[in-house]
Order: sequence, then structure tokens, then C-alpha cells
Amino acid sequence: MKKELLIFLFIVPQLFFGCEKNDLLDESVLKGEVIRVTCASTVVQIKNAEKFGEDGWMDEMSASVQKYDNVFKVENICKVNLEMGKTFQFKIISLTQNDCIQCYLYDAPPKVSYAIEVIP
Repeated sequence: MKKELLIFLFIVPQLFFGCEKNDLLDESVLKGEVIRVTCASTVVQIKNAEKFGEDGWMDEMSASVQKYDNVFKVENICKVNLEMGKTFQFKIISLTQNDCIQCYLYDAPPKVSYAIEVIP
């Protein structure tokens, strides 16, 4: 009887908790806007999710210094074609090797960086 009760107490909670909504799945397709492009970095602001990116980043390279939330530097910029002001959909991906060549200009990018895959 004890063994059956233990099995019941273990399996029933698993059935309920196994049905949780996966938040990351809902946010796996993100919408972003390119807010800066230089030879050293491309900065994207995420428009439809607040849990990604850096908050309070200031674009020190622009004439009018502005603060941005939910921004990141694109790690794999040579694999995607992004233009200033462009809005696009993408997924954050894991990057095992970054073979993108970038210039060494320091342009104060966001501290947060992601590799992305653009979704057509």
C-alpha cells in the first residue's frame, strides 16, 4: 500500500506540472528593429519581449544620445543581412563558433549579445 501511495503521489503532480505553458516557446519568435550599424557592431532593440537584452543602454555614437531598453549586440553579424531601421523577426540561437570578422573599433555596444537567425 505504501509503495502504491508513493507512486500515486509522485505521478499525479507530474501530470499537472507537465502541462505548464512554456513561456520561452511563446517568445521564441522575436520582433526587433536595427537601431545602429557600425563596422564593429549591430545593435537591435527587441520590440515584443521585455525579458531579453539590456535596459538603459545609451547610444553614445549618435548626435542625440538616447536611452534604449531591451537591446543587444548581434554576435553573428556576418551570417545575417540587417539594415539600419529595418524591423524583422528572429530567433535567438546558440553559437558554437563565431567566425565573423569585425573591426576593432570600440563603439560602446550593449553588454548583452546574442547570435540570431532571421525568420523570413
